[in-house]
Amino acid sequence: MLVLLLFIVVLSLDVHAVAIGVNRASIEFDEVLRNGFARETVVVTTDSVIPIYGEVLLSGDEQEWLNFSARNFSFSRDAPYTLVVEVRPPTDARIDSYRVNMSIITSELSRSTGGQIGTSTRASLGVPIRISLTGTQRLACRVSGIRVLDTERGQQLEVRLSVQNTGNVRVNPEVFIEIFDKLRTRSVVELSRVFGKEVLPTVTESGTLLFPLDIPIDQYWATVKVPQCESSDLMTFDVLDVGGVKDDGELVRIDAEPWAEVGDIMPVTAIFRNNGVRSVRASFRGTIERIDDGSVVKVIQTDEVIVDPSVTADLQTFFNPTEPGQYRATGRVFYNQKLTIERDAIINVNGASLGFGSLRLNTILLLFVMVVIILLLAIIIRRRRRQAGQYR
Repeated sequence: MLVLLLFIVVLSLDVHAVAIGVNRASIEFDEVLRNGFARETVVVTTDSVIPIYGEVLLSGDEQEWLNFSARNFSFSRDAPYTLVVEVRPPTDARIDSYRVNMSIITSELSRSTGGQIGTSTRASLGVPIRISLTGTQRLACRVSGIRVLDTERGQQLEVRLSVQNTGNVRVNPEVFIEIFDKLRTRSVVELSRVFGKEVLPTVTESGTLLFPLDIPIDQYWATVKVPQCESSDLMTFDVLDVGGVKDDGELVRIDAEPWAEVGDIMPVTAIFRNNGVRSVRASFRGTIERIDDGSVVKVIQTDEVIVDPSVTADLQTFFNPTEPGQYRATGRVFYNQKLTIERDAIINVNGASLGFGSLRLNTILLLFVMVVIILLLAIIIRRRRRQAGQYR
């Protein structure tokens, strides 16, 4: 939750008030090692169009553990200031929880009215800092923003990623890449190297790794793993001829009705988007299989269609279930001798053999209404017969 602390400064009767604030009520440094490191940020804002000057003031015995991006800074409505706060406890610090009181105080705020100087004052707000020390090392990190860039034949493979250190010790993880052929049936080459930067606790670092690579021109798949951060991701890239044009397509999703009845003819639609710069010929190919035993009940394939650049196309086929159960439609789009990543959709098929308990709600309600109507008709007919017998 963003906590906005407002301080109203009255300058004169015809001068508007000025407010300053911060985006957090306090700063918490948890599980910091002795001789360790941690970093947090505070955004200082104001509604004043004119720049305001601020100063950081501290009180507390442990204030010397703290460093700041600046102790004096300026900020305005259109240019808020991001204050970076870092803590480095000494080696001989006692394992305990500490508190430092931080205040941000502005320079004098004043206005003149009719040639006379109006009221001037200063605004101040407090952001308490808590530092909790531990003697236990904790190694943890997250990986994001993984990208494997296309390359030309004989050039290095470029991989980009970001590492966020969520533990309390420095990390410099090793990155492993396994490259597969276009059909992902054969491993082509395995590569590895360290990230190359020591990432401090609470810090996120972005980096670019270069790997020597000499494989034929084609589409490939790469599994990028960072075991230390428990991260694994799959993506595709191309090895192009010098000056070659890249075809780039994406299977956005597979659309299918999640519920159906035995005998229904239901569409299964692959949503394909052409992200490249030229038209492609695309078709959707896949299977529909039962989830319970993995048996394939239908091989699906659409006709080829021409998809222009920046266009999203529906590649549609149909499924006519003959037995109840749960099915998975899986497939990918083939376009200009390339493949998209595989997607799937779940289809639940109802039928008589599933039993009353598995019928859909609207079917149960319909049966209930029909039974009630039949019972009412039977009661009415019986009463009329009794009445007719009394008048004979």
